[in-house]
Amino acid sequence: MEKRLIEEINLLENKKLLMNLNITAVIMVFVLLILGCVFSGEFEILIGFQGIAWVCLGYLVALVIHEGVHGVFFKVFQPKGKVKFGFKKGMAYATSSGSFYTKLQFFVVSIAPFVVLTALLIFLRFLGVNEVVLYLIFALHTSGCVGDFYYCILLMNHPAGILVEDTEKGINFYSKG
Repeated sequence: MEKRLIEEINLLENKKLLMNLNITAVIMVFVLLILGCVFSGEFEILIGFQGIAWVCLGYLVALVIHEGVHGVFFKVFQPKGKVKFGFKKGMAYATSSGSFYTKLQFFVVSIAPFVVLTALLIFLRFLGVNEVVLYLIFALHTSGCVGDFYYCILLMNHPAGILVEDTEKGINFYSKG
């Protein structure tokens, strides 16, 4: 099957795009923190050293799980594809460079970590884990998903029937034929 490149998204080398995504992430975390303060009478931003340590540890674990979920879904949809994990330009990433996915498959790959981690945090709340710590991890993780949300928006704005190639720098969109 012949593929024709429609658009190349070079996330790692596009300084303007990276800056805009980082600004969006910072705004997102502040909005979520403000909403947490407004809608919870007992919400306190200053949760002490121990709480901050738990938030940092929780966020690091969430980051590892986040990238692991990307990796799992890359493999689910392309079992022969090789998954690589790394850290570049201040961003952790999972990639299956050179693998092709349908629009729906790549949407699932992109949004799955947000869905899985949010569900896990809700589950932990029901187990009695401190809701302030969980909410702060949620706010940090959600803001960290901004690149994934960006990919989802791009996917929604492309026609059905496209193929998406994962690359080490971003993604490429192809038309079939």
